[in-house]
Formats: sequence, C-alpha cells, structure tokens
Amino acid sequence: MKCMIQLVSNGKKIVMKQIVVLPLITATLFLGGCATTPSQPNPSSFQQATSLKEYIALKRGSETINYNVIAEREYQSILEYRTYDEAMNVADARDIMEVLDDAKGYCESIKGKSIYGDKAIQALNARPTLLSLDYVSYKSAMREQGLGKYEGFYQCLSPNDGFSIISIKDNVELRQSAILGNKRDLKETYSRFYLIQHDKAQSLGLKTWLKGSKYAQISSKYTSFEDLLDLEKNSSIFPWRYERITGAQKYCTYHGGELFVSNALTQFKPITMDEYLFIRLETMNPTTINVFMNQETFTCKNSAHPAQSFTLIHTDKQLEYKKGE
Repeated sequence: MKCMIQLVSNGKKIVMKQIVVLPLITATLFLGGCATTPSQPNPSSFQQATSLKEYIALKRGSETINYNVIAEREYQSILEYRTYDEAMNVADARDIMEVLDDAKGYCESIKGKSIYGDKAIQALNARPTLLSLDYVSYKSAMREQGLGKYEGFYQCLSPNDGFSIISIKDNVELRQSAILGNKRDLKETYSRFYLIQHDKAQSLGLKTWLKGSKYAQISSKYTSFEDLLDLEKNSSIFPWRYERITGAQKYCTYHGGELFVSNALTQFKPITMDEYLFIRLETMNPTTINVFMNQETFTCKNSAHPAQSFTLIHTDKQLEYKKGE
C-alpha cells in the first residue's frame, strides 16, 4: 500500500511525496492518519471560515487526517502534524510550511498582518528543503522581515480574530523503524505540536476530524472502535502504539463521546483528553518525546450512544480493550 501526500502552494500542486505503507502498519495509518491524494477543496469555502480552526478543517479536512486541531480551550488550541516514515537524512520543512500557509491564509482573510516568529525562521533555516518553490519564497520573505519581530512561531495582528502560534514542539512520539529490516534505511515517524493563543474566545467542537470528510469516510466503515482495532489482530490485547490512542480520541468524539485519561500526571484521576494534552505540553522539556505514560486508562464516555463507550488499559507495551466504561 502506498500513501501519497500532495503538497500545495496557493492552490497549485508542487510535489507528490510517496510513502510506502506495509500491510502490517495499515491499521496504524487508519487509526492515526495518513494523508492521501486529495480532491482540492473549493477555496471560497474555507475563505468564509470564522476561525483559524474552521479554516484548517475546511481546507484540510477532505485531504488528510494526520494534520489536526487535537485540543481546544476557549482561548487556546493545539495543532498536531504527524509525519510518517520520513528518511532520517531528510531535512524537510514542508509540513511546517503547510502550517504557515494556513495561518497566513486565515490571517489574510480577516485582513490581519502576518509576522514570522523567530522560532519559524529558525525551524526553516535548520531544514534546507529541496525542490520547493514555497521554501525559496518563505526564506526570501523571512530574510526581508528579519529576526526579532516576534519570539514565538507566528503572529497574526488583527482586531477581528488575531492569534499567535506561541511555540512548536518537535519530535513528539518519535518512532524509528527500518523498512524491510534494512537498518541502513531508517525511517522516522513523529509529530510536531503547535500551541496557539487566540485573542478572542473561540467556539469549541472544531477539531479537524469532526468537520472534515476524510475521517467520515473512514469511520463509516466500522460499527465500533473494536472493529477498527481488529484490523490488525483479533484479540482484546494489542501492542501499544501512540496512534491507537489518537485514533480512540477521533472515534470517540466523532460519535458524540468524550475521551478521558487517568495516569500519574493526572494523579490517576480522569480528566478530558483536551485538558490532558494542554497539561502534558506544558510539562514537556526539550528532550521529552512521549505524550503518554507507561500505566494509564483511557475511557470513552458516551451517554448519547452507550454502545460506543469503551475502555483502553495501557500497561507498558500492551493495550487492552474493554467494551463499555
């Protein structure tokens, strides 16, 4: 199986990046998300967005489920971009530029002023991306602006709905693998987390997969989260994977439920996945890569549709599925 990621610049196709997807990890990509060759959304639809979260959902929600707003507060959001099986010797900033494209695009739609933060400039300088006209354009614009305008990643100055991308956290849930056992061809799978601060209170319930057609296409094929897990192994015990928990969050919330986390960070008291992700991001130091712990419980509570409730018990390298709360 091959997963094609289409990268765009101002609506024009720039490059097709091909990822080889082995049968053993097919289920992981269904759970966590892998971009596919998209049909281009109608630009007029996302230009009418009333928030950055809605803009991203309308623009990207039909083409990928590995690029999402994953946590929401009234004045803050967390954006995740997960990259799969990237060659270790690649210094590629295309995913970072996609985030900048969307931030700039929404800022322009509300007639705001864009400021490249020092963190964005440093991130692009460290990743000399080949064969990308976007990269050349961004480097030129950043040189013209210069450092010292904003210490974070990006800022949109606007009285309408201004916002700042305060920080970028790299190598989240980093995993290395050798395709077909060839250790000379190591690949990396990792996420980048972006913390967004909004100037005005935001509506909640705008996580990208809730508004995008891509996840709806996947979710409609399964009657329960157990069915989705059974793609890989017909058992209640599964190997631990980060994607299984992000997949649980997507499935639970898409079907009207709420996912709760209980572990050492929460003092083993259940809190929502949204709050957990904010707390975890705040406690990460520069070398931290793991979002979750070695012992924890995840519970999908769904009072409207009790049959969709489930519990996942994480113990070191195993994950146990149980139906119901």
